[in-house]
Amino acid sequence: MDPNWSVWLIITIVSLVLSALFSGVEIAYISSNRVKVEIDVKRGGFIGKIINLYYSRQELFISTILVGNNIVLVIYGMGAAALLEPWIAVWCPNEAGILIIQTLISTAIILLTGEFFPKTIFRINPNSSLRVFSLPIFVFWVVLYPVSAFTTWLSKALMWMAGIRNVNHTLGVLTVGDLNQYIQTNIDERASEAKVENEVKIFHNAIDFSSTHLRDCMTPRNEIVAVNIDSTDRDELSALFTSSGRSKILVYREDIDNVLGYIHVSELFTPDSDWKEAIKPVLFAPETLLANKMMRRLLSEKRSMAIVVDEFGGTAGLVSLEDLVEEIFGDIQDEHDNARLTAREVEPGVYEFSGRCEISYLHDSFGIDLEESDEYQTLAGFILHNLGEIPVQGATIELDGWTLTILRRTATRLELIRLAKSASAGSDKE
Repeated sequence: MDPNWSVWLIITIVSLVLSALFSGVEIAYISSNRVKVEIDVKRGGFIGKIINLYYSRQELFISTILVGNNIVLVIYGMGAAALLEPWIAVWCPNEAGILIIQTLISTAIILLTGEFFPKTIFRINPNSSLRVFSLPIFVFWVVLYPVSAFTTWLSKALMWMAGIRNVNHTLGVLTVGDLNQYIQTNIDERASEAKVENEVKIFHNAIDFSSTHLRDCMTPRNEIVAVNIDSTDRDELSALFTSSGRSKILVYREDIDNVLGYIHVSELFTPDSDWKEAIKPVLFAPETLLANKMMRRLLSEKRSMAIVVDEFGGTAGLVSLEDLVEEIFGDIQDEHDNARLTAREVEPGVYEFSGRCEISYLHDSFGIDLEESDEYQTLAGFILHNLGEIPVQGATIELDGWTLTILRRTATRLELIRLAKSASAGSDKE
């Protein structure tokens, strides 16, 4: 046996370890969540400064990784040849055959130990991996700096000669997608604990708010409380304020598509005054308008509500400042909300909900997992989407492992539904 065999063995093993390190750190660098990286940087310390250096000089970092990996691969190839050749030559005297077998064996080893395994492991938790191995990589950064800087310059020169200019290599700019991914990851990690911090949920809602349209958060047309200016007297209006619990009621002429404005309950406290002269104007906005733009407009014009109109100019619904705020901070419950919407557990595993209760609310407040979709938001919408029709009162439906019973309905909507875990779902789990 070659007296240098043990030396080559050590060199080969070290080369494999370093190749695995370079490959793993490369995938960790690419896969790291940018928000978590920024958090690590803001924490300060030597590690934070090193990570910040890597992301501020990305081309040089990638060059260091590639140069280092190529150097250790060359050394590994030499070591593998020195180790394998004596063993293969015993039963394969042909030099070409020895070379082919050496290549196949060494390639298989490096693919598994230097590429596949490290990249798979480092990708599981890329941010932590990058923090742990940032210091060893920094040593190679310093040692290989002259070569890495030259290869970076050479690659830019070749790209310039090929007519490729103004290439933006910056990955350091945070995007809404990065923030959303970070928040969703935090929510998913806590899902099993059934506890998500309110700050994280609010942050998530604020990001989604930028893409929410008025039709997604408005009070629908059939739930608007309004009066006809030509057929309503002061006493009727006062009674409606009392029964509805509203502080503002819309006023229209002939039908709800011709809204004149709204009347505030305080106007009725002025005796011997004509309430019709106290009607205040309202804003109008298309249902496709983004909610954040509507909020800015309401605040800038010191208004509290707006009429949402459809593409034909008809009244589609009503949106208030409270509705928009609830999109970010969640439901703002008051005594009127409690009277309007039913949401309760009548006995263990059996619930009663208003049709207007949102699917997300059922999940967050009661742990009821019903399929969510962009096609609907409420429990009634979930039923109508799956059935394609309005079920009769008393009907019992099996959906998503739940038995839904229609307790109360009108000709056009589902008002009260009972939910109970279906027996088939329970038996499936057993």
